[in-house]
Amino acid sequence: MKIMLINSILKEETRIAILDNNKLCYLNIDNNINVNNRYNIYKGKIVKFEKSLDAFFVNYGSKKNGFLPIKEIYNFFFHKDFQNFVDCKNKTIFLKKDLYVLVQILKEETGDKGAFLTTYISLPGIYSVLTPYNVNKKGISKKIIGNSRSKIKSFISYIKIPNKMGFIIRTAGLNISKKIIQKDINIKINLWNKIKKKYKKIIHPSIIHKEDDIIIKIFRDCLYSDVDKIIIDNIKILKRIYKYFFFIKNISFLKKILIYKKKIPLFIFYKIESKIINLFKRKIMLQSGGSITIDSTEALTVIDINSFKSKKFNSIEATAFNTNMEAIEEIFYQIKIRNIGGLIVIDLIDMEFFQNQKILYNRLKKIIKKDTARIKFSNISKFGLLEISRQRLKSIFIENNYYLCKKCNGGGFLLNNKYFLLSIFRLLEEKMYEDNTCEVNVIIPIESYKYLNKENIKYINNIKKRQKEKKIIFFFSDKIKFPNFFIFNIYKERKKKNKIKKIIKMYNTINTIIY
Repeated sequence: MKIMLINSILKEETRIAILDNNKLCYLNIDNNINVNNRYNIYKGKIVKFEKSLDAFFVNYGSKKNGFLPIKEIYNFFFHKDFQNFVDCKNKTIFLKKDLYVLVQILKEETGDKGAFLTTYISLPGIYSVLTPYNVNKKGISKKIIGNSRSKIKSFISYIKIPNKMGFIIRTAGLNISKKIIQKDINIKINLWNKIKKKYKKIIHPSIIHKEDDIIIKIFRDCLYSDVDKIIIDNIKILKRIYKYFFFIKNISFLKKILIYKKKIPLFIFYKIESKIINLFKRKIMLQSGGSITIDSTEALTVIDINSFKSKKFNSIEATAFNTNMEAIEEIFYQIKIRNIGGLIVIDLIDMEFFQNQKILYNRLKKIIKKDTARIKFSNISKFGLLEISRQRLKSIFIENNYYLCKKCNGGGFLLNNKYFLLSIFRLLEEKMYEDNTCEVNVIIPIESYKYLNKENIKYINNIKKRQKEKKIIFFFSDKIKFPNFFIFNIYKERKKKNKIKKIIKMYNTINTIIY
């Protein structure tokens, strides 16, 4: 039995979960702090062309400029003369000066990267997607196959759309009549006309159309006929959903919707809070005793499978095969629920028999079919690595709700105090050899004060012997968190010393040692 739970008691946050036989199979958390801008439409202004990237940077009203490759610019935005030079490599010569473009966000800002933009706008409906610049193309979702596809093909040519527009029938459009699909497309055509009018009126780069919020999106994109119940704990949200279903004329679906009235919070009653906390752990234990470890970097996600305490099987090959099979199921569950996108590398436990690798590979194909994201994967390499590329459907929960550790700066490891001080001493000596240096000041955390023992003092005295004329001053501050530190050269020109004194005051130095 599939149950959808919508928790929206707090104004700051809306959470949606789908349980399949009490197993959490979908989770989406939306809050006011991290606003989702994906698929929003803006009026943007091209501010810079980067030849090495073959792309433009676009000011669309955000702090960071968006990234717009030339291949994502529709012909409409070029000079008319461009039509005769379609094969020309240097398309930029046909762009209008200070060009304004209608852009849509395909990928949101991540870290130092700006948003990825396109001028090929798409407007998703319930059963179809309108593509205003996709000239007269009438498509069907790739996931609709067999007889179902041929049924849609029989009436797709009779659906009316304006010239120079296209559309795609979504998976949800399966077994839906031509009339309902036509109404769905007409709604989006009206929306497109409003967007065009607003685009002409607005002078400066700014937002033109905001994508539907999480509540409408879930019913538009993720609600399948196999959901048996929808339970909501907020009456205001319930009223909005009723209005939405009356608008799309799908009143029969309202029978599945229930209001939650119990005193126990909705997610606690269905034991989801503990599942959410456990969901984002780095290390996940498997039932057999094995484990998987998930580490994400800016470029890719690495997942390591380990047999760990797995002792149920008779041989090394059996342990490796069974642990890998169990781990693959858990990995794709974790990838989907965490919405991990981009390049994913899985380090499998080495299997000697090719037959076992083939069984694992075939199992992988079946699991991937359940995922709504586009996925590509390689064969298992001779080193036991499996490479996967997965479409990113929404922002990652960890990115939105966690911040980078100020101590380790994302590394996950910290130096111990002994090596921390040793590395500072080595840098200190390097600074001492710089020309015109008369003094070196070091500000370190107060917790490192007690580690300046006899051995460390000997090390500093050896530096002093080699540089007799120069002074070393250690300052200790409770405002600097381990393992951060500052090191300054004081040169013979005394003017620069006043600036460093201000920095030392700012960090509220408690103790001082002069060598």
